[in-house]
Amino acid sequence: MKYLEQTKIIDTNLFWSRIYDIILKSVISGENLTFNAIKKTCIHRTNCFEVFGYDVLIDSNLKPWLIEINLSPSLACDSPIDLEIKSNLISNTLNLVGIKQFDRKKESGNKVKNRMK
Repeated sequence: MKYLEQTKIIDTNLFWSRIYDIILKSVISGENLTFNAIKKTCIHRTNCFEVFGYDVLIDSNLKPWLIEINLSPSLACDSPIDLEIKSNLISNTLNLVGIKQFDRKKESGNKVKNRMK
């Protein structure tokens, strides 16, 4: 992306919007199946989430093509860039679903205070 932005070969905003368009269309096309699966297995619709891995091929004309969607993609890291990308993915996912950072020392202190009351 840095190379494309520096060389101005392509409008990178348009490029990303085309990739987002592919992703949104695929999510919409599977919405009914996903909703029915959630309805069967989850008591509350908001108590589960899934991370999908999208494989997108960029052709010689810089047009994106959806290759496949991976359910529960591997989060193993084989390189420093892999670690950076997947660490951010995990962090963003946990923030999105509303999981807050847990401070064990603070929580232990609160338990002690509550017992003394």
